[in-house]
Amino acid sequence: MDTDLYDEFGNYVGPELDSDDDEEDEPEQHDEDERQEYDDEQMEDEPQPMAIVLHEDKQYYPSALQVYGPDVETIVQEEDTQALDVPLVEPVKKKKFQLKEQDLPETTCSMEFLADMMDNTNLIRNVALIGHLHHGKTSFDDCLIRQTHPGYQDNEEKNLRYTDILFTEQERGCSMKSIPVTLLLQDVGNKSYLMNILIHPVSHVNYSDEVTAAMRLCDGVVLFVDAAEGVMLNTERLLKHAVQEQLQITICINKIDRLILELKLPPQDAYYKLRHIVEEINGLLTLYSDDANPYIVSPVLGNVCFASSQYAFCFTLKSFANIYNQYYGRSTSKSFPNGYGAISTSTVKRNDYFSIESDARKFTKKAPHNSAQRSFVEFILEPLYKIFAQVVGDVDSTLPDVLDELGIRLTKNEMKLNIRPLLRLVCNKFLGEFNGFVNMCVEHIRSPLDNAKTKIDHIYTGPNTSKVYDDMVNCDQEGVLMVHSSKMYPTEDCTFFQVLGRVMSGTLHAGTDVRILGENYTLQDEEDSRVLTVGRLWIYESRYKIELNRVPAGNWVLIEGIDQPIVKTATIVDLTIHEELYIFRPLKFNTQSIIKIAGNC
Repeated sequence: MDTDLYDEFGNYVGPELDSDDDEEDEPEQHDEDERQEYDDEQMEDEPQPMAIVLHEDKQYYPSALQVYGPDVETIVQEEDTQALDVPLVEPVKKKKFQLKEQDLPETTCSMEFLADMMDNTNLIRNVALIGHLHHGKTSFDDCLIRQTHPGYQDNEEKNLRYTDILFTEQERGCSMKSIPVTLLLQDVGNKSYLMNILIHPVSHVNYSDEVTAAMRLCDGVVLFVDAAEGVMLNTERLLKHAVQEQLQITICINKIDRLILELKLPPQDAYYKLRHIVEEINGLLTLYSDDANPYIVSPVLGNVCFASSQYAFCFTLKSFANIYNQYYGRSTSKSFPNGYGAISTSTVKRNDYFSIESDARKFTKKAPHNSAQRSFVEFILEPLYKIFAQVVGDVDSTLPDVLDELGIRLTKNEMKLNIRPLLRLVCNKFLGEFNGFVNMCVEHIRSPLDNAKTKIDHIYTGPNTSKVYDDMVNCDQEGVLMVHSSKMYPTEDCTFFQVLGRVMSGTLHAGTDVRILGENYTLQDEEDSRVLTVGRLWIYESRYKIELNRVPAGNWVLIEGIDQPIVKTATIVDLTIHEELYIFRPLKFNTQSIIKIAGNC
């Protein structure tokens, strides 16, 4: 040990030595020096601008262009524009706006028989159901649907609204579009008829075009009147419109159950209420008719029926008298001198009374005593009142005896039903199907063949000396093709329209070429004319369609593939017609009356 480097106590007093910390700092210092040299070299290679960079201009992440290149399209989206539970790439969804049947439902008649009935022009009736708001048009049609579609007979408690196919119509509880249905119904004699029924929407100013289009395709109308509310403002407007369109008019006094259960009127007062409605309608027909002998409606004539859509029954004087005939049989002539016809003839027309004094039961014009009742009250209203009273009043004790007397058989489960479905079931078994309604339409609304001349003279703009006119007047199924369209219906996805038209003459076949004449077509200006190919043909049944190959004259048809040039109405003719072509009269709406009604509302 070097003594010069230590003192007497052994402490080191020599020159300073390098410590271990200094040795560890040396590599870091070395790295720092190398990094500084590298930065200096970079600054020498790329000269830095002397501009001041603001905070908002600083770029912390590379741009999409720098990451993906110029060939890739990028979309920048904020975080709050799309929910976190929604995927960035969603599957394609087809929106549905209408209610549709998945398959063809079960019906009381086969589809082939329904199509064969279209060849019998005398057995076809084209009818429009019109009336004021909530007077029971849609619910009445539901009763016809339940009668012809067994699959819906169990849905008595559910509000079906079969013809309200739009979701908005189901939500609001009122019809907004006129929808056709074709049903095979029987009259009082169980004879089948093909009923083309068009239910017009709610009677509101905004839907007046739907009413006009519906009446254009029909030969007659059934005007619905609420028995409790009577004739309303829109009822009068629709009646006037039907008279202007030269349509046969029949009346259905609906919701007569309200007179019994809601207003609780005695039978005599209910009779005067119903009689006042008929007289008020006759007054309006006399006011709007231009003829010296105006058209008259009366239950005696058979063009007035009474119904309750809520409890599924409808009858005329003839159909109700037929119930007496079936119940009493041949003994009816002993009780009633003229058979059941005496009841229907004398009920309203002469306002007769039925005398039961002594053994000579007969109808008299004068009341035999002060408490005598009208025959309509005696034979129709009072039995109806008694049935309502028995079902609503005491079900367990007296109802089985009354039903047994009427020949109505109910099971134990049916007897345990609630009051409303039980009353609907009893009324339906007592009054039967809607044969009276069919009988009224058959007798007082002409067939397409019988009404062809009146219809063509009203809507056709061509001369009455051509072969086309003669074929349409004769409703010739072998004549030249003439089709009048007044409505279009969108498909389920609303991508295109299908045209609803009435075949006036000839037979329309699928896949044939036709000429479409628009509303602006004239002999001088043929620009509004196109030649197109007819696609598929259907019978429109509201929620489902029946496809056909051909549709003869007198029927309605839904046509595919010709909607492009049609705006509102169109005339569809055959390409083989060589004479001058004329169109059907376009639909015109009475704007002044609409504005007047809107102001009154």
